Amino acid sequence: MELLQAEELKCHHCGDPCDESIEADSHHFCCYGCRAVYELLDQSNLNQYYSETSKENKSLSELKAERKYAFLDNDDIQKQLLRFKSEDLSVVRWFLPGIHCSSCIYLLEHLPKLEKAVIRSEVNFVKREVTITFNHHQKSLKELAVLLSQLGYAPGISLSSLDKTKNQVTKTNIGAKVAVAGFCFGNAMLMSMPEYLDSNFLLTEDFKTVFNWINFALAFPIVLYSAADYFKKAWKGIRYGNLNIDVPIALGILTLFGRSSYEIISGTGMGYVDSLAGLVFFLLIGKWYQGKTYQALSFDRDFTSYFPVSVTCRVDGKEIQRPLKELKKGDIVVIHNDELIPADGIVVSGKGNIDYSFVTGESKPERRTEGQQVYAGGRQKGTELAVSLTQTVDNSELTSLWNTDSFRKQERADLHTWVDKISKYFTLTIILLAIVTGVYWWYNDPSLVWNSVTAVLIVACPCALALVLPFAYGHAMRKFGKNGLYLKNAEVIESLAKVDTIIFDKTGTLTTTDSGMDYQGDDLDKNDVALLRSALGNSAHPLSRIIHHELPAEGKYPITSFNEETGKGFTAEVNGVEIKVGSASFLSTVSNQKINESQVFVSIGDKKGCFIIKSSYRNGVFPMLEKLKSNFSLRLLSGDNEGEKEHLAPYFDETLFNQKPLDKLNYIKASKGNLLMVGDGLNDAGALKEASAGIAIAEDIHQFSPACDAILTSEKVTGISGILRFSKRVITIVFTAFGISFLYNIVGLSFAMSGHLTPLISAILMPISSVTVVGFVTLMVAWVGKDFRGIY
Repeated sequence: MELLQAEELKCHHCGDPCDESIEADSHHFCCYGCRAVYELLDQSNLNQYYSETSKENKSLSELKAERKYAFLDNDDIQKQLLRFKSEDLSVVRWFLPGIHCSSCIYLLEHLPKLEKAVIRSEVNFVKREVTITFNHHQKSLKELAVLLSQLGYAPGISLSSLDKTKNQVTKTNIGAKVAVAGFCFGNAMLMSMPEYLDSNFLLTEDFKTVFNWINFALAFPIVLYSAADYFKKAWKGIRYGNLNIDVPIALGILTLFGRSSYEIISGTGMGYVDSLAGLVFFLLIGKWYQGKTYQALSFDRDFTSYFPVSVTCRVDGKEIQRPLKELKKGDIVVIHNDELIPADGIVVSGKGNIDYSFVTGESKPERRTEGQQVYAGGRQKGTELAVSLTQTVDNSELTSLWNTDSFRKQERADLHTWVDKISKYFTLTIILLAIVTGVYWWYNDPSLVWNSVTAVLIVACPCALALVLPFAYGHAMRKFGKNGLYLKNAEVIESLAKVDTIIFDKTGTLTTTDSGMDYQGDDLDKNDVALLRSALGNSAHPLSRIIHHELPAEGKYPITSFNEETGKGFTAEVNGVEIKVGSASFLSTVSNQKINESQVFVSIGDKKGCFIIKSSYRNGVFPMLEKLKSNFSLRLLSGDNEGEKEHLAPYFDETLFNQKPLDKLNYIKASKGNLLMVGDGLNDAGALKEASAGIAIAEDIHQFSPACDAILTSEKVTGISGILRFSKRVITIVFTAFGISFLYNIVGLSFAMSGHLTPLISAILMPISSVTVVGFVTLMVAWVGKDFRGIY
């Protein structure tokens, strides 16, 4: 118990950790300066200062951050900043100017380990943004901002950030720091030049002393201003148990400053102020250059502008399909059963039964009625819902919902995990190598100790290693998107490259349903058609959409109840009439399905009938299957009967028919290997999620399917062989870039440890290595993808 109390002891004045060695009036202090301030306040009868601040045992920096972000307790501001809010959970996205290396990404994405109120944290390195899901009962929005500020990543919140339509602009004082470092570097070189050139010892000791003290004075603005960010981030990283890349850099700067101070003050030498100034100057130049280069090379992260999703809009009483990117504030969108709400809005008609599991991971539905707020990413369950948009559609937000834990594969991609582990231990390894280098040269040639140790601390850089995957995969995703394949996230590329078995669905995947539709059964009048079409419009099934599109618009009736069973059919009550639509077994009838057709049975009150949708194989399907069979194991899982088994058997290693969605799911669970499932995003949702990689096929009427890993436009189905080949080439580029990064670090460390590399040259090489690797990846992905259209 005493040990625990000792560990929790904090300074009465500033709140920083301390021991019992410095005490006054039964209060403990971390240093004599804090005690002196306390005594001064006590003598001036200003002890109320401590009742307002130190009573909560918080540091001054924390209290300053609380005052800075106090406005976040305002409800109106919270509504503008939060991207989602339910009874327990909130989601916020903030711009963090302090993000600059792989260690930043590692720390921020592990926030849930530091703070239990944080559920999930995801970083966008290029945009310097973090998206955090947190429990607002356990930690408020203001407290979350204070936590990030204490970690060294103060959120950049301004009036422009409240306007989500404006782009964030990085505002830093790096220009001023470069200018100060450059001024000090130039003058330090000038002051040191006589010492270097005085080979005949003509310079008097008085002049040498003056020049050395001028250099010593120049070192202070370098260390206290230009290099201040390195010390702040290094200290905050150490404080929270994270050895980021700033730690060895800060140690290198302190090493040169400490040695220079000793030599100049003691009069035993001229120090290394010129090297110190040059080191900081070139580090800052490199930091500025990296930022400009990444902005120039960075791909358009909003690749979802190609996203194949459209929604139903109500315009002048009519319903039309409109792409997401064309939606604007005030538009009325109609949300049907199992469809996602594309943007924040207000319910104008209908009853909402909304599942926000894509946003929060919680599947508990929330009831919403007219006039109530709904958020992007909620999935409507049941009858039709009309929503007036209060925000424009953020395609990147929809993609982030696609990447929630609900639809994430159990195992993370191997390369990401591998890079995470290397980045985690990289800094510690560099510090150990620096110690070994210092000990070696201390016994062999003490004059090389300081330069060699500093060079080791500076020259190694994990950023080149950490940036290979984001840039390689990001450019590949852009290339895929422009050619009809829309990936859920970058890790899907690695999954596609590993595929050894491909499983195809038949209807809607290998076949197309644009060959016509017939109806058999009881005669339907205009009222019956209107009732049926109203019910079909609320179904997400592709065949329901086809029939709805083909039927004439004879009016629309309200739907009072709706229940859809995936893979079977749905039951609805429309204007007091029961409507049933689905398979033969769902309507308890008999099917006489023929080759190249699909049957949808319907009942409207007492009337019964069947819609026959004719299909044909897509152009180029069979040549594609022949090409794939030479490199992959091919299997077919179809819900149709075995009428075409003999025709399809030569192209597949295994063909199974009459497969229900659950049958397909169980088949994939029982299969081994790296499986790619290609099928319908709705009926095959379970199989798409279970497979190593799942591609959903999108027809002209686009349906978003979060269970899949990618969406492929229907006319590009025959390009699957090219998709897999391009994925393998990207992985090859990634490994080559890893090799270049490792080679740089090995060669650079070898020269540094052997004493052949100065801190100045190390500071120049470090940013160049990152830019070189990123440039190589960018050019190579562009080169292997230049004939991407041809691979289809």
